[in-house]
Amino acid sequence: MQRLRKIISAITFIGVIFHEFGHKLFCNLTGVKIIKVCYFRFGNPAGYVVHKRPKKFYKSFLISVGPFISGVFFTLSFFEISKSLASGLWQKYFFIWLGASVAINSFPSSVDAKALWTATNRHIRTNILAIVGYPFALLIWIANALRTVWFDVIYVVLLYFLIDLSVL
Repeated sequence: MQRLRKIISAITFIGVIFHEFGHKLFCNLTGVKIIKVCYFRFGNPAGYVVHKRPKKFYKSFLISVGPFISGVFFTLSFFEISKSLASGLWQKYFFIWLGASVAINSFPSSVDAKALWTATNRHIRTNILAIVGYPFALLIWIANALRTVWFDVIYVVLLYFLIDLSVL
């Protein structure tokens, strides 16, 4: 089972790039200074974005969940392209692979959950709305734990079939 997980990680490596792009995008959108970006490397972590500590809770929140927000957008876009715009079979499968790779890597990591939890603790005294950080951090940890039962793969399949139910 562990070997299959490593194979899936290797096949979906491009999703790590999109994950880190999600962090970077929300750093840029919130005006948080980026120190260093590594979109992909062989090692643990496979990618990272180092940035200054945000002064406002909403900035920390958006940066932490940014890969999920942008990941849903890119995944649904790639799946839609695979179903409606791809003219050849190889193009269809290319966009399915791209969408699946992004989706499987779109969940924020446990490191992201810890950063969100820490930001929530730091801001809770001055911003009562920061309380939303606790359930989101817990959901991130749960989603990461559920990867052992292929939750991320099930998520990919659900998003793929969601395109059939929607009109984009």
